[in-house]
Amino acid sequence: MTYWEALYTLHTHFCLSDRRNPKWQANNAGRYLYYVLAVFVCVYMGWAGAEMADLVASSDIGGYRFIYALLPLLLFFDYFFRYASDNRRLMQVRPYLLLPLPGNIYADYLIVRQLTDFKNTFFLFLCIPFGLKTVVPESGLGAMAGYTVGLYLLLLVNGQFFQITQVLIAHRVYYWLLPTAVYLSAAATIFFFPTPRSYVDSFGFIGNALMTWNLWVYTALFSLLFLLSDLNRRVLQWQIRHEQYLTPAAVYRKEAPLPLTFFERFHLLGEYFKLETRSILRNKRLRYIFIADTAFIILYALSTCFGIGVGNGENHFFLFYCFTIYGIAFLTRIMSVEGNYFECLLMQRNSLYTLLLAKYYFYAALLLLPVLLLLPAAILGTISPWTIIAYALYTAGVCYRILFQMAVYNKVAQPLNTVHTGKRSGTPYLLSVVPFLVLFSPFPVIALGSWWLGRPLLTHTVLSLLGCSFIFTHRRWIGRICGKMKERQYEQIEGFRISR
Repeated sequence: MTYWEALYTLHTHFCLSDRRNPKWQANNAGRYLYYVLAVFVCVYMGWAGAEMADLVASSDIGGYRFIYALLPLLLFFDYFFRYASDNRRLMQVRPYLLLPLPGNIYADYLIVRQLTDFKNTFFLFLCIPFGLKTVVPESGLGAMAGYTVGLYLLLLVNGQFFQITQVLIAHRVYYWLLPTAVYLSAAATIFFFPTPRSYVDSFGFIGNALMTWNLWVYTALFSLLFLLSDLNRRVLQWQIRHEQYLTPAAVYRKEAPLPLTFFERFHLLGEYFKLETRSILRNKRLRYIFIADTAFIILYALSTCFGIGVGNGENHFFLFYCFTIYGIAFLTRIMSVEGNYFECLLMQRNSLYTLLLAKYYFYAALLLLPVLLLLPAAILGTISPWTIIAYALYTAGVCYRILFQMAVYNKVAQPLNTVHTGKRSGTPYLLSVVPFLVLFSPFPVIALGSWWLGRPLLTHTVLSLLGCSFIFTHRRWIGRICGKMKERQYEQIEGFRISR
């Protein structure tokens, strides 16, 4: 088999692997909703680019040069967008290592897959409408072509840097310092210019070189892309050998688990509290998610204390996200971890009900964390304390009711010790839609009460009443969820067994 035949065969097998995955057909309706949502996001990005072009034209802050001044910020967001949506596939190459294929074909295929990924064009949906309204009227279609190609090359470079750091971070956590240093250094360049106008003009000079197809600038870009691809190839080869062939020396030591004796006073519920706590602490992926979510709440609370971003519509979204962040991260896949021993839960009477009840109390108690962290902002007067209370009650009631319903539909087991280097356990497409439903559910009430009628007290009252209605009846609707799970138990058992 030649090099190109092996490359094509790998691509065919990976595509078939995705389609044969039991998660692919887990929810057809949710899949189409996911596609509609993706189209909506792309259209929204295009609208934002057109509006930004109108804003730049009316304020006279550099015209099309303004987009180049935003490049450090755009590349930063592109990096984190990739981290949230890209899947690493190093574990999928294991069966091919035994075959007589070219030695570097695996790393080369992963690089080609990264370079041809549609996600590389995501931010072009923002930049192209901006360029059509700023670059074309001023410089013509030839400059627009250079503008588009130049930005696309920068996104490809960013994608290669992302793949390198992703592999390194999976090996050692302290490699997070590498992207942090790079993007902070790029953002700090603004401090080396005496005025914002000079900063915009300097980046505009680079943009002009891209738009006029300057040979030296494009040579530098292609050289950087080639060097990063070569470095990426070496890192991938090293990581493949490290994960597949090198076995660390066994260390036999007994580590005493956390006693968590505080939960013993809750009897059987306490045992499930211990199980939920230990599953977050011992699972590397869940532990990182919990730490990242808590860090986001702390950063938002600190920024709110200083009055940053207060008083606009986006503030309501981020404030509400602070309360729903734990539920979206952990409850969207509710029962996926328990799918590994789902049959054992069914063998004991009321075990499902007790488990779901313990989960509800556990994540309702976690809402105290954002309440306490946002309390200083309420004391300083930057946020109304009634807003915090209303969002906490609404999350514990309505949002958790929506998320707990996923226990009926989830039938894909998640490995007990999933790590970043493994294949991410996929989800039905419905699980990609439910977080958006949870996040945007209170905004009709907010728009009607706070923005249209101008009565925030009415908004807080309605949200609190909606939340309390589900909080006071939580045992009833949890019991109904358990009844639905009993009706679908054989379908769920089959799904959990197939996906293990």
